[in-house]
Amino acid sequence: MKYIFTLIVALLIPVQLSAQEATVLAETHFIVVDSKDNVFATRKYGLVKIAPDGTITNLSKQGPVIGGMDRAWQDLIIDSKDNMYAHDGKEIYKIVVSSDNIVTLTRFAGQQWSYKLEDGPLATAGINSIGLMAVDKKDNIYFTDSADKIKDTIGTNFVTDNFNLSDPARKVEKKNRKAFNVIRKISPSGMISTLKTPDGKFILPNQISGMTIDLQGNIIFGSYSFGRFVGKIDIATGAITLVAGQPYKREWCPVYTQGPIATAEFVEPETIIVNKKGEILFTDQRINRVIKIADGKVSTLAGGNIINPCSANIAGSSEGGNRDGKASTALFGSAKGMAYDSVGNLYITDVSNHSIRKLTPAGIVSTFAK
Repeated sequence: MKYIFTLIVALLIPVQLSAQEATVLAETHFIVVDSKDNVFATRKYGLVKIAPDGTITNLSKQGPVIGGMDRAWQDLIIDSKDNMYAHDGKEIYKIVVSSDNIVTLTRFAGQQWSYKLEDGPLATAGINSIGLMAVDKKDNIYFTDSADKIKDTIGTNFVTDNFNLSDPARKVEKKNRKAFNVIRKISPSGMISTLKTPDGKFILPNQISGMTIDLQGNIIFGSYSFGRFVGKIDIATGAITLVAGQPYKREWCPVYTQGPIATAEFVEPETIIVNKKGEILFTDQRINRVIKIADGKVSTLAGGNIINPCSANIAGSSEGGNRDGKASTALFGSAKGMAYDSVGNLYITDVSNHSIRKLTPAGIVSTFAK
């Protein structure tokens, strides 16, 4: 009886949710915009929709998949037909949202509890550990997969960036290749393949922190940790080349330098996208900026947070903040995901402020939803 009484008392005690847990937009990370300018963003657990009129719907509570959406999604992309795809690290799920906000969630790729790297049809192909995803204009889906399943057998049958190979500080990484990923592709016909060079070598970029597809169909990626650069993978040849940044220049105490791409330096490129003009944009959560690479130059598109000295964090950091207004003086708490709508507004997830910010073509930042 004592234990039953204790249980009843425990059930009667009201649960006090923190402000973070009670907020529908708690820890928004990844974001996409559909053809009707509806904004979708992953939250701490689940997915939310923000209509153009600002109405927020928690999609984790809609339709027959209630509970199934309540997971920590690790990326989110959208194709030309407004189908969304998200993954949980092991499997990719297809998410379809009807006009009345009913969600259909289906497993799209990956075999549960089967950690392997095997190509073939979606129904049988094996996936090891998913990282980033991107989709091109033909609805080919690309994703990074851990290379640890082949690290003991690959030998020299791979290509990577020359910056990594020439850096003596990366000897350990080059030996065990734990930070390397293969790039895999899912065609619209439902076949998974692993990208290789024309002569059959694996393409192994190192420490990818963001990935997108440019207007020519090539992969643009950011490199985190000591890499601190933006690179390009030529889909046809597998060649990895530098777009901007100073690869492996500084192990610690990174600096952010704008200007010509030949001399520009980055702290930690993360989420990366390419807009309709072909300009490359990426967020840097450490210094809370949206950074643009265009016309041979690097510039800050939004974010004026004060960058801290190295003594505050040897990996780089900035003061936080939450201020709307001109892009140059706007403050972010933790800028991460980005997506454009049809008229050129850029939506940015602000993780620690539990909100979505909007940057207009005129250069004004506002809080779109919170």
